[in-house]
Amino acid sequence: MYHLDVTTRIRSSSKANAYLKVLVDKRVFARMVDGYLFAAAYAMKQNLERVSLVGGGRHEIIVFGSIDRDVRLALEAGVYALCKQNGQSEPRDSQELAERVMEYAEAGLRVLQKRWEGKIGSQIQNDIVKLLQVVTIT
Repeated sequence: MYHLDVTTRIRSSSKANAYLKVLVDKRVFARMVDGYLFAAAYAMKQNLERVSLVGGGRHEIIVFGSIDRDVRLALEAGVYALCKQNGQSEPRDSQELAERVMEYAEAGLRVLQKRWEGKIGSQIQNDIVKLLQVVTIT
């Protein structure tokens, strides 16, 4: 089992980068990386198919070391859990693990962009709250 190398750079596709800027401008997320990693977690939770990042320009957002350790561990656990659940091979190294996280982020952003099309910042934030709500049994 590998861990995310803290020196590995998080890099988004051009399309994702442009939408992340929109989300920051709408004040949905304070930083682009917050939106990107939220999208990765969303994609993992929904078991979305990863989006390949082969080719095309990529834009550096930040290094994994700038992300809270608990967030990194949760992303790692998500990747490994989905590998097991879907009968896929585990990442062969830390770089492949990072790529998979970014592929999930790209997939999640695509779905979320469609979901949030035409919505203003507060509407998107309300939707995020709904997505994060935990069902409680009374």
